[in-house]
Amino acid sequence: MGIKDGQNNIQEYLIAGSIAGIVSRTCIAPVERIKILFQISKASTAAHGPGYMHYIPQIYRNEGLLAFWRGNSAAVIRVVPYMSITFLSYEEYKMALKRFIVHSNLTNLVAGSLAGVTAVIFTYPLDLVRARLAKQQAGLKSPKYRNMWDALIKIPLEKGRVTGDGKVRIGALYRGLLATLVGEAPYAGLKFCCYEAMKMALSDLWGIQEKDLSPMVRVSCGALSGLMAVNVVYPFDVVRRRMQTHEGGGLLYRSPFHAILQIVREEGITRGLYRGLTLNYIKTVPNVAIYMSLYDVVKNFLIKYKVTHD
Repeated sequence: MGIKDGQNNIQEYLIAGSIAGIVSRTCIAPVERIKILFQISKASTAAHGPGYMHYIPQIYRNEGLLAFWRGNSAAVIRVVPYMSITFLSYEEYKMALKRFIVHSNLTNLVAGSLAGVTAVIFTYPLDLVRARLAKQQAGLKSPKYRNMWDALIKIPLEKGRVTGDGKVRIGALYRGLLATLVGEAPYAGLKFCCYEAMKMALSDLWGIQEKDLSPMVRVSCGALSGLMAVNVVYPFDVVRRRMQTHEGGGLLYRSPFHAILQIVREEGITRGLYRGLTLNYIKTVPNVAIYMSLYDVVKNFLIKYKVTHD
């Protein structure tokens, strides 16, 4: 996924991943908030409702323009370590796997999956808090969570009060982790695999090196790779958001697969399991296009700069 893979470019991977994550996440934050609100609303209670478009004037009228970025500070704080770990892990896993796996597409698929899982495990509490903050409406006299740090402290304490033992339940910050991992592994793997395969195919077709591909070509490859990957794993994203934003004492679902069966039974496939998919297209295509291509461009620039100034 770049130049001089044999070099030790850890710092460049981390910086490029951070920049790519911050820019892409801020750009798609309004769509992400609407998507979360739509996903966690059940189709059975909104079967005859106006769909997700009614959230736009509703949020603007009740909360103001900046409310579309509600929860984005937590998202950005999360995305810096998440993207840095994802891309650094991907590069390191890929180098390690090349010694055991000959086929490059399989290497990229496995390395991408492992990188996605690694990043999720390290940053999951911040993702859960972001979902809770996005669900919370502005204008409340006493909002449940004042900010990200307040939510990180309160959520484990609330779980202890609900169970009645008063203990701090750190596990409450990992509610929905399994559903996230089940979805993230194939999503990240397919995303990296498709992105690298398309870049390589175009390089061969045009008779140029991968590093000479234009930014717009990289953007297009990123958009298509994200689109293909999200179709496969989207149901787990719906399950993840519902489990993250559930605040009751008991479990909402026994497992991710039980959740899928229950959602299909109660709400159907298109209105339940794939609820908000159109919104996810609007979010995923520019998001993946921006961060995959921007990571490549920034990383290659930083590595070239280091080489010329060493």
